Amino acid sequence: MSEPVLHVRGLSHAAGGRRLFESLSLEVREGESVTITGPSGSGKSTLLSCVLGLIRPDKGAVEVAGTDITALRGTSLARHRSRHIGMVFQFGELLPELSPVDNVALAALLAGASRRDAYRRAASLLDELGVPTAKSSEHMSGGERQRTAVARALINSPALLLADEPTGALDTETRDRVADILFNMPARHDCGLLVVTHDREIALRADRTLALTGAALSAANDTETGTR
Repeated sequence: MSEPVLHVRGLSHAAGGRRLFESLSLEVREGESVTITGPSGSGKSTLLSCVLGLIRPDKGAVEVAGTDITALRGTSLARHRSRHIGMVFQFGELLPELSPVDNVALAALLAGASRRDAYRRAASLLDELGVPTAKSSEHMSGGERQRTAVARALINSPALLLADEPTGALDTETRDRVADILFNMPARHDCGLLVVTHDREIALRADRTLALTGAALSAANDTETGTR
């Protein structure tokens, strides 16, 4: 069995006077996909923020690629995040004035890659994901923007790929195409995938589906995966 690329141990955190996590534990292994569902306000996006190191939990450890990011600060945290975590947001969050290849290559350049390597890798990923050449990303379709966002998340060969409602803004046909790509990534790129979603059909594509309720994670049933 592969080693965990994400290991959350004893995570506890409160916000706004409400306990979101209480001794929460989670593992995601290389080559594995995991989805997390749960009602709005249950803490799903906050959990992703803890994994990214954007929120420091009250208690517990969040190990990504073998390093507890709760112990990192400043440049060390930013460097570890850049090297080992890729993130796909609901609306892509691309820079509209830049072309798809520029958006993707920029993430590699910021991580210290040479311009030649950054653009070679970006072009290869965009070709793999079927993103057409364009002068800017402003007028691309929603599916094209999300495929570009997946390429950007993969550009630094992360151990862990995170996605927050990655298909929530897409029509059904485009949603299915993007989901096909996303859930193929662990096997194709030797990473772990953690997806937060309200979409039952998307959630059930994962190797494991968990529900975040009552400040804890548990195996999701059909009712939980359908919760909106």
